Amino acid sequence: MSRTVRIGLSIAVSAVFLGFAVRKVDWVEAGAALAAAQYLYVLPMLFTSIWSLYIRAQRWRVLLRPVGNPAMRTLVAATNIGFMANMVLPLRMGEVIRPVLLSRKEREPLGGILATIVLERIFDLFMILFLFGVSAATVSVSDAVRQWGYRLFGVAMVVAAGVAFVRWQEALALRLLAWLLRPLPTRFAQPIEEFFRGFVRALEILDSPLTFLQVLGWSLYLWLVISSTYAFGVLAFDLRVPLVVGSVAVMAVIAIAVSAPSAPGFIGAFQLGCTLGLAIFGVSQSQAIAYSIVLHLSQFVGTVAAGLYSLTREGMSLRQLEEVSESDVAPA
Repeated sequence: MSRTVRIGLSIAVSAVFLGFAVRKVDWVEAGAALAAAQYLYVLPMLFTSIWSLYIRAQRWRVLLRPVGNPAMRTLVAATNIGFMANMVLPLRMGEVIRPVLLSRKEREPLGGILATIVLERIFDLFMILFLFGVSAATVSVSDAVRQWGYRLFGVAMVVAAGVAFVRWQEALALRLLAWLLRPLPTRFAQPIEEFFRGFVRALEILDSPLTFLQVLGWSLYLWLVISSTYAFGVLAFDLRVPLVVGSVAVMAVIAIAVSAPSAPGFIGAFQLGCTLGLAIFGVSQSQAIAYSIVLHLSQFVGTVAAGLYSLTREGMSLRQLEEVSESDVAPA
């Protein structure tokens, strides 16, 4: 599939998501919610958006130990620029631009660094589902929300079990992969196998209980900070939502929604995640859309500002960043 077609599909997905998010919105009610919001809370939203990028860089440094020991400044710059690229470039280019920039700067093999990005996503998925499950089980919420919490907690346990299987049954996992790849042409099978081997190598951090606990701790810290962003939104709009479980639930739903292919900045996916997450607690679609506008703009401004700062520090332009995505990332 060509790059143009994939961009077109991602825009179409965003349009569909946005359509679902606004289909029952009363724009008068949404405007009233925006007018009554307490915008002083935007300041901590901006701070937590930027601070979460630094936490990501700190966690990435731990994940990269089996691969190398890059400088913290390089990690922060690559993280800031990569997440900014997700906001302004199509196809979530930042997910690969980030390791490409680090590989070039530190002269480390790209395969192993790419594998750590996948490992990041696994820890993220586990922590998101874990936090939602624990929150729903320990805070007074409806039976429906609690049941969803138990289900998502179960999914988190399945993810953890799958990672553990790959690490401690490495030979068997590689044989299963070889069997699954056998019908594919070599030009497709070989890159997949090389990437999987890099992923297995990145999983070596699980051999050190201390390192594993450090990654888990950074992941918990990261998603609690991100959840606090949504909690500030709840306070800004004075929503009748449990502050802790509400912010965690909205964060979890949005994180799942924006994982789908979408237009730059996760437009549509973010709004749909807000409306679905807040609907759990009976918040109207109109209020949820108003909430999503402020939260989305705050995160966009904070992330892009951090990215532009690092881009300037690294002596790069946006055009050079796009060239990185075209030459190192995008297929023909």
